[in-house]
Amino acid sequence: MQDIFFYQIVKSLFIPNQCIICHSLNECNLCDQCLLKIPNTSTLWINSSSQNPPLFKPFHNTSIQELKDSPLQSILSCASIHHPIVRKSIHYLKYKNLPQLANPLGSVMLQRFSQCLSTLNSPLICPIPLHKNRLAFRGYNQAELLSRPLAQALNIETYTELYRIIETPQQMRIQNKQERISNMLNAFKANSSHSSFQPILLIDDVTTTLSTLQAAAKALQRQGFINIHALVLAH
Repeated sequence: MQDIFFYQIVKSLFIPNQCIICHSLNECNLCDQCLLKIPNTSTLWINSSSQNPPLFKPFHNTSIQELKDSPLQSILSCASIHHPIVRKSIHYLKYKNLPQLANPLGSVMLQRFSQCLSTLNSPLICPIPLHKNRLAFRGYNQAELLSRPLAQALNIETYTELYRIIETPQQMRIQNKQERISNMLNAFKANSSHSSFQPILLIDDVTTTLSTLQAAAKALQRQGFINIHALVLAH
């Protein structure tokens, strides 16, 4: 991980940072003007059979979907993966070695979270972990970086006892929904040193079939957590 950030420092000495969209000089590689062009097209999944109070409420233009047969109580997606700025930003964050993009993208998640939050009972924040081999290759976990603006702004504790124990193929390379679900079976394990009644909020960059979130939530459920939610950047 140190090598990755050393490379970033050396590169910045010779190549000024530019916004990946409009190419204006920008330290985080995504300028405020381009960030504001991301529409507020959030999607909210709600588990109607849940006995717990909802963590999120609909906001303006929020699409509502039902969450069935899930250990999750609700999921809030902040933007559409089909929007070109969102898609390019996530691609560069994960695959072009630009971890600094997590700051502006995390601010989008913080804004949507604040708009849709329906309870003052602050949850634990739990970034979806990478397998140790992929973390070593990439040098950082984009979900953990995205969670920082939320944790810092709201002074929320981060839960670090969820682990990815199986190095699964990347979900984006699997087109079949059932194969994506099977790919994630038993991929996670969790330990618990917290109250199982405390809400816990999974954080990830993208969800397509919800299979990664479902698998992580099941691992938390096996440790006794009963009030599990998720916040993702895009769907």
